Amino acid sequence: MPPRVELPLVHLLETDRPLAPLRQLAGLAHPFLLHSSLPDGAESPVRRARWTFFGAEPFAVLRAGDHAAAMRTFRHFAEVAPQTGAELASGAPFTGGAVGYWAYDYGRRLERWPEGARDDLQLPDFAFALYDVVGAYDHDTARMWLFSSGLPFEGADAVARAKERLELFRARMLGPGRAPVSVQRPVSAPAAQGTHTREGWIRGVTAVQEHIRRGDIFQANLTQRWRIEQPAALALAPTLYESLVQHSPAPYAAYLDLGDHALLSASPERFLELRGQHVETRPIKGTRPRGVTPEQDAALGAELLASAKDRAENVMIVDVLRNDLGRVCETGTVEAARVCELETFPQVHHLTSTVTGRLRDGLDAFDLLHACFPGGSITGAPKLRAIEIIDRLEPVRRHAYTGAIGWMGWNGDADWNVAIRTATATSQSLVFAAGGGITADSDPEAEYAESHDKAEGMRKAFSAVLGDITLANGGGDGA
Repeated sequence: MPPRVELPLVHLLETDRPLAPLRQLAGLAHPFLLHSSLPDGAESPVRRARWTFFGAEPFAVLRAGDHAAAMRTFRHFAEVAPQTGAELASGAPFTGGAVGYWAYDYGRRLERWPEGARDDLQLPDFAFALYDVVGAYDHDTARMWLFSSGLPFEGADAVARAKERLELFRARMLGPGRAPVSVQRPVSAPAAQGTHTREGWIRGVTAVQEHIRRGDIFQANLTQRWRIEQPAALALAPTLYESLVQHSPAPYAAYLDLGDHALLSASPERFLELRGQHVETRPIKGTRPRGVTPEQDAALGAELLASAKDRAENVMIVDVLRNDLGRVCETGTVEAARVCELETFPQVHHLTSTVTGRLRDGLDAFDLLHACFPGGSITGAPKLRAIEIIDRLEPVRRHAYTGAIGWMGWNGDADWNVAIRTATATSQSLVFAAGGGITADSDPEAEYAESHDKAEGMRKAFSAVLGDITLANGGGDGA
């Protein structure tokens, strides 16, 4: 009698090759990369950037339509997924499950929003795929693991599929991979057309401040978007992503290929982490650039820490997230564990806080996501009223930008970023956005400049592939 094979299969991959999953998985359907793109050994936010996950060829893709049915499908496979504990030896928190995104406008399913912003991209408000094979790279140990569950099959069929799929991915990760796609540089610089004129943006900031003076809100996050008409954007998406994370390395970067569109994210912000019943969210509010000299760098960090305006914004968002977690966490467990800590990334300093809680019995990752979505740091306070104002002032829907990208494991754990510093590529265009929190003390001109400063990293990254991009003012329809 042959020995019993336990699933999932776990394989430690011995390789000295640089980690390049998008090149090694090229040609396979729906590749993903959830990427700690901070350089190993670089200044890193308290080692929250340990793991990179990758995969391709999911056995199911669930998008738009009936989200309740999609949740039922995920929960069904979570119940039957093999979990023997063998995968625990790797220490990887994610060994199989769902990977995808929930667009900012998914929030329209959860609350009644106004219909002011145009849906010009016409893309799904959620899309996630179910992966039976997941790769995990441990930046602490430089080890790469492969996990193969054999889903959606069971029994002997699952074992056969798990072996076949494991060998496919092992060969791919040991192979040379494909060279990145390139495009001929245009003669003239491509323009990224904005949604706002300078005057329109300033009117929007002033309108938010009028709502603050009336007592409607305390703050709101206002954004503008740029669009580059580029028919090769989708084909170039992996190359654009590589350039993005080279220019803006981040602990919660992500690449998702959804077939008709791709998401490219270099997010520094964790939205929600669920481990067992422990919940953590880490909002960012407050930013300063890195200095040219060590002395200037230290001064900028100290300035941010001492800024009453930035600290007040951060604390307001902490209160929003405490309220959100309180909807699904056990009474008395929600706390602001750390408030207004300075975190230093390769390009910027941030003020970050940490809010934790314990998820109530009988609830899962979907319940947590719904209670907190969209994130407080990219909406405002009070959240729903801020969202209503945002929707009337921003001319187009945000789509993936400021939504959430991440994974949900078969074991119930989950991790999502806040999809800032995030672009969407289609077969017609590449779009990206930037913005910031508006308060009563905001200077409209300074806020306009800051939104352009935040977009500059993406402009530089995409210019390296497409040619020198200019950020053009909009046609006046914004704000």
